[in-house]
Amino acid sequence: MEKILFCNLDLLKRTFDGNDNPILHRTRNQFLNYAQELCSDEENHIYFISRDQKLLDSAEDYFVKKQGYSNFKFRLRERARDFVMQHRHHNNLFVFIGGKEVDFHMAVHTRSLFIVPTWIPMEEKAEFYGVHVDTPEQLFKFIRTLNNHENWYAQVKIEPNVTALSLMDGRYKYKAKTENERDMVEHFEQLLKLGQSRNYYDILLYHFLAGMTNSNLFDDIELFGMIPSSDCSLNSDIFGFMRQTRIIKGKHIPRNLTYGENLLLRKLPKQKAHLSYSTDQRAAMGAKEEFRTLCINPDFKNKINTLRKSGKFNVCIFDDYMTHGNSFNAVRNLLKQLGANQIIFVSLGNFGKPFQKKDYAINGDVYDIGYTYSPINSSIKSLIYNDMAKDEISELYDIFNS
Repeated sequence: MEKILFCNLDLLKRTFDGNDNPILHRTRNQFLNYAQELCSDEENHIYFISRDQKLLDSAEDYFVKKQGYSNFKFRLRERARDFVMQHRHHNNLFVFIGGKEVDFHMAVHTRSLFIVPTWIPMEEKAEFYGVHVDTPEQLFKFIRTLNNHENWYAQVKIEPNVTALSLMDGRYKYKAKTENERDMVEHFEQLLKLGQSRNYYDILLYHFLAGMTNSNLFDDIELFGMIPSSDCSLNSDIFGFMRQTRIIKGKHIPRNLTYGENLLLRKLPKQKAHLSYSTDQRAAMGAKEEFRTLCINPDFKNKINTLRKSGKFNVCIFDDYMTHGNSFNAVRNLLKQLGANQIIFVSLGNFGKPFQKKDYAINGDVYDIGYTYSPINSSIKSLIYNDMAKDEISELYDIFNS
């Protein structure tokens, strides 16, 4: 897929603050070689941007006229900003690469991907919100991933305007396609259950962002949330996943929050289903355990009402694993009760079970627990699987463990 890369001019510097650093020299030269290779393809265009026209002229004279990097282009930041704002409905084309807050803000304004090379100086917001790459090779391979990403591992259309997708196969013990995938998923379990192996979370995040920025599926999403854990807490890595996605999409949450910035609240702890029920029991139980403890965050009530009136009440919900879809079923029914227009569920792992769609009639206030519900009907939805997504994740594993 075509990409227009807006790179901060810092990426062409050999020194910062007058410090002569041989390692930075080599890294800059590696970046130049990879950048030249990227923009030798018709699908990639590289623009180096700065607010200083003299610096741009000097860089263009040296790199284009003297060094022969004929595919490099140089633009004032204001001109680049005007261009992307005029074409922001094509935001899936744009990638911003730099370490400055101004780079971050340009990416947010156009809902574009923001990559931060860690070998150049990083300002606070850029470092916190950007997608980090540690070497020019990682940057090069990640851009290649953005060019080629086309696949979600599992996907199902639950009903019109309601979709669930999963990023990877959770059955690594006997379904892993490669050793990379087995290692990836095994360590991902450690990440979720023990708070370890952040590198693997990053790999899944980058895989998701690559897919999100190459797809129009998420273009109209206004609210992002996650399923709280059984003990009412929010898994910090899934929360970071959700927040980084929300920031990249340029979406804001209400101010003066009493209950926190997650769309969903678990008011009471619940039993972990996989420890308390058999597989058949979990497949049949539906959303009743979730309804007893789960509600919509009342801090979002006014925002939801505003979005609903304008036909923009579109929501994306994240969770770690999806087995039968019980948690997603509960949230789907709660959101539909409030008039949701579009719902996307994203689970990071999937266990290969069909989605048990169960519909309920709900009475009462879903902004607190205690509402009542009764089942209406149920059906089984089969997911569509694509093993090519496993190859894409394995490639990302190689990139960030090279």
